[in-house]
Amino acid sequence: MPHFTAIATTVRDRLYRLALRMTGDGGEAEDVVQEVLISGWQRRQEIEALDNPPAWLLKMTHNRAIDRLRSRKVRTTNERAAALSDQSDLTPHRLVESADTLGHIHRLMQQLPTDQRSVLQLREVEGLTYREIATTTGLTVAQVKVYLHRGRSKLRQLLLQENILE
Repeated sequence: MPHFTAIATTVRDRLYRLALRMTGDGGEAEDVVQEVLISGWQRRQEIEALDNPPAWLLKMTHNRAIDRLRSRKVRTTNERAAALSDQSDLTPHRLVESADTLGHIHRLMQQLPTDQRSVLQLREVEGLTYREIATTTGLTVAQVKVYLHRGRSKLRQLLLQENILE
């Protein structure tokens, strides 16, 4: 059974990315993650006994971020571009171009409804399965598929409108 500290260390970056994508604000995201980890620490024995502790922490992050969005109506569009997974074969020009495109995608994702945005983040960035997303968000697998489809379609439409995609 892994200790809570080890679990938190392995999942902290994923929690932050999810919170950041949902709130759109780095400071808010840090606050959400801190609240989740404090709450998790207080319930560490319960969490350590779970089959999938990272899923529980992701669900808590999702819920806390939604609570913050509802209570404070945080709607900023400033967001850090996600780090590129493999930059070794990219030229400086392509790196700038890719970062610029990612920036546009992240900015446009803020225009999506919260459920679509969080499902897209969990699937496309975090790589969760439909079932894991359903567990994390409290949605059904069917709802996850619908939100994912609608989110992708709307994002594509927004990218086409801004001539980012051809």
